[in-house]
Amino acid sequence: MENIQEKEQTLDQTSDQVFDQTEQKQEETKVAETPRVYPKLPERELKEKINLLRQKIEHDERDIRAIFKEISLHNHGGNDLKAKRDGLNSRVKELSPKAAQLRKNRDEINAQIAQLKAQRDQMRGKGKEFSEKIGELKKSRDELNLSARGRAENLEKAYADELTLFLTADIPLEHEINIYTKLIELSQRLVATKKANEIHSIISLEYAKGKEIYTDMDSLHAKIQTLAQESQKSHEEMIKLYNEIDTLRKEADSYHAQLNEKFKGIAPLRKKVGALKAEIPKLRDELDVYLGQMKEYQLVRDGQKNEGKRETAKKKFKKDGRLSLDEFRLLVESEDIKL
Repeated sequence: MENIQEKEQTLDQTSDQVFDQTEQKQEETKVAETPRVYPKLPERELKEKINLLRQKIEHDERDIRAIFKEISLHNHGGNDLKAKRDGLNSRVKELSPKAAQLRKNRDEINAQIAQLKAQRDQMRGKGKEFSEKIGELKKSRDELNLSARGRAENLEKAYADELTLFLTADIPLEHEINIYTKLIELSQRLVATKKANEIHSIISLEYAKGKEIYTDMDSLHAKIQTLAQESQKSHEEMIKLYNEIDTLRKEADSYHAQLNEKFKGIAPLRKKVGALKAEIPKLRDELDVYLGQMKEYQLVRDGQKNEGKRETAKKKFKKDGRLSLDEFRLLVESEDIKL
């Protein structure tokens, strides 16, 4: 069913593509053209030229609208062929809702799978964080154990024995110094092993948290597998129906081909529209140039008119200083009055 709709859209777009290609070539030609130079016309000829250009633009725009109406008639002319084709496709429509429902079921299941996978990936990220954290803790613990070189209870006993000897025995000073040095070393090793034991306890807690995450991940994975089987079943049933639909659809292809040929007749009309659309901007450009010339004539007339008003205003200003607001503005703009 979807293939039929796609082919319809292709048909409707065929003439548009031809039209777009024509416009593109015209635009490229327009870029390559040397800008036109328009002559300076007398005012009387200028008015006639402006009227002619406006009439030409209006005429071309009317032609475009007429051609579009003709294109519309061509489109409507295919209604009979569409009716015959759609009659054959009516049997396809009987099966299409079932296939669509299967697709909907599959897509809904796939959406659930996507959500579960997102949750699983989030958990995997947390699990990775735990693993990295545990790795850092293990590294610290192992470094401390390497420094300690012994278990805490053994180091405590060795420290106690050396301390007793240091405090009670009557030994030479050199031996006493050696024992004191050894006590400092044992103390540092004892601190290291205690820190290592603390870190080991933290590692055990982190392992427990990480194990809980991976257990949840296994549960999610099992749900994903079950849903994936359901999705695959719906998908296979949907494919079976669509294959049957495609077999029925082939009966309508002959009418579809006729429609395609009919729509090709629209291309020349589109080409005419393209040529007119390319011409109108040129006419508007020319009209703008001549409107600009007309504006220059008007500015000259306005300037001459203002010059007469200026002389009158200057006389009034010299006589009694009384001026209208427009006269005052005119003298200020012409710098006859300095503010």
